[in-house]
Amino acid sequence: MKNNIVYSICFLLAGILLCSCEKDLSLFPQDKYSEPTFFQSAGQFELFANQFYFSLPSSGAGLDVRSDILVDWSENTISNGSYSPEPNSDQWKSPYINIRNTTYLLEKAILVPDLAEQISEYVGEAHFFRAFAYFELLRYYGGVPIIDKVLDLDDTELLYGPRNSREEVVDHILKDLDKAISLLPKEKDIAEGKKGRVSREAALSFKGRIALFEGTWRKFRGQNGDELLDLAIAATGEVINGNQYVIFDRRDVLGEESYRYFFLLDKGKSNVAGLTKADQQEYILTNRFDADIRPAGTSSAHKYPSVTRKFADLFLCTDGLPIDKSPLFAGRETVESEYENRDLRMTNVLQKPFTRFWANNPPEYNRNWNDPFAGGNIYDINFGNTTRTGYYAVKFRVEVASPFGVDWPVIRLAEVLLIHAEALFEKNGSITDQQLDLTINKLRERAGLPALTNTFVSANGLDMRTEIRRERTIELFLEGFRFDDLRRWKNAETEMPMALKGVLWRDTQYATDSRWSNIDFPQDETGSIIIEPTNKRK
Repeated sequence: MKNNIVYSICFLLAGILLCSCEKDLSLFPQDKYSEPTFFQSAGQFELFANQFYFSLPSSGAGLDVRSDILVDWSENTISNGSYSPEPNSDQWKSPYINIRNTTYLLEKAILVPDLAEQISEYVGEAHFFRAFAYFELLRYYGGVPIIDKVLDLDDTELLYGPRNSREEVVDHILKDLDKAISLLPKEKDIAEGKKGRVSREAALSFKGRIALFEGTWRKFRGQNGDELLDLAIAATGEVINGNQYVIFDRRDVLGEESYRYFFLLDKGKSNVAGLTKADQQEYILTNRFDADIRPAGTSSAHKYPSVTRKFADLFLCTDGLPIDKSPLFAGRETVESEYENRDLRMTNVLQKPFTRFWANNPPEYNRNWNDPFAGGNIYDINFGNTTRTGYYAVKFRVEVASPFGVDWPVIRLAEVLLIHAEALFEKNGSITDQQLDLTINKLRERAGLPALTNTFVSANGLDMRTEIRRERTIELFLEGFRFDDLRRWKNAETEMPMALKGVLWRDTQYATDSRWSNIDFPQDETGSIIIEPTNKRK
């Protein structure tokens, strides 16, 4: 998306006005856009479509904290099952505003058939973003009223009508996406000045997300989800086979911190290797920011809630085995030991104790890239200030005090690979080694792990579905998927009531080191910190 999208919305909102003239009320203003004179050129359709991009998400932590992998600083009523519905929620209102705006463009497009070819991509964008809005509603409410026209006050039947079924909403979303796919340009055909706009591959990827979500939702509720799983396989397969995107892996210049800085690439120097946004081709669709024009913020050093022990324990050892099966697991006797011999992603998304980090206190605020070991603070686990559990998330955490423009990944290739692998397994009950190599093993290789194979799973008493879900949970951490994943897998009722725990305390360095030994935490029978016990979970 071009930088001027940010500014053009202001002109759009100021321009679509109905004005009168004392001399002749039938005249339209000559110095500004008015509704009857707008939508007369491709540029005007583009200008109107620009606003859709502001509906894209810009964070995922708020969604993940509703699940079992994050703990907020206050009680989370969604996570513990005590949430009560809120009247006039933006979760209902905002998607319908976006539905109205996208439908408005579609209605205007019909009135200018001579522009059909010139505006096809903006019509495609309207279909894509309308599908995006309906999926937001589907996730929260299931079936909702389908509104496919711009309403006025006389449309009482639609304004006060019943909601459509869940199946009807899904069908409507998929039809919108199919229309978008037929109209949107391929990534390689998008002009340089328009990079960042929705591509055909983005629509295909999003179709895969919807189809997997609903296909597994139905499967685990005794319904047939095969047709939807086939759609997910086909849509993501086309993206994968198109070879337009590449899994980011720059360990050649960033070493074992490559994965961390993948999420922090900016137009300025944002890592020791000086890589920028142009150096990654994994993102398929982003909410784009710019440090000068549209900054994402000034610091996210303490942005996220605490990480639960359940999530930390998901990371495999470097032999590809879980910590309860691997001889490489170094135990928990010291505060650092559990981070040894683990999946590289562990120390890229969690801050390893006693390693340097850049906090929001000058002069250590900005990382000194000329001397990577100078400046900053040593992370020594500050309970009550930076973490409640002993685990501290650093994924997406920038290391500069000045405004930054790190993009938010809405859809990336890693998710597409995970969708493809899961859909194949859930449809067929199995997945071949070749299919694993084309999908999940690309992510495991980046994480320094051995390939996942059927022989490896059988020989070590593992479960393929569990391993596929493990990869998804780790790879998409803080991107807003975990809560919905638990719901569609229909295991939220078993996973969510579990106690939320922190680090092992008893008989470890935490209990004997003077920095923490005077802290009194509730503990379970194993000596682990209890943040929220089972009797407070539902």
